[in-house]
Amino acid sequence: MAKVRRILTAIAGCALLCVPMFAHHGTSATYQMDKTLTLTGVVTQISFAYPHVQLYFDVTDENGNVQHWGSELGPTPLMLKNMNIGWTRDSIKPGDKVTITCHPHNKAGSTACLGRDPLYINGKQMLLNR
Repeated sequence: MAKVRRILTAIAGCALLCVPMFAHHGTSATYQMDKTLTLTGVVTQISFAYPHVQLYFDVTDENGNVQHWGSELGPTPLMLKNMNIGWTRDSIKPGDKVTITCHPHNKAGSTACLGRDPLYINGKQMLLNR
């Protein structure tokens, strides 16, 4: 009986460890995947952290008004590093010029988007997908 209890406890423990794998969010519920924007601005902050890289930048319109934008980049930091195409923690820095194509957030008036290819940092194309 004790052996069966240990086996059941081990199985339950393994099942609980697997739960976080199924907790990932879908992008289509958050972003308008059928629409794209192309924005150019200056990087104010970069968070090269999990679960996804976060890029913050200021976009200035033709009247000189500044909008603060944030973009989630789809790949994780490890995925970007493993692409072997030049991505590092220092690939993007505050003050860099960024031109990003992205899917806008579903919330009206939001200044958030999901980045996609092409992404340019100081004129150099940085791939987000292989």
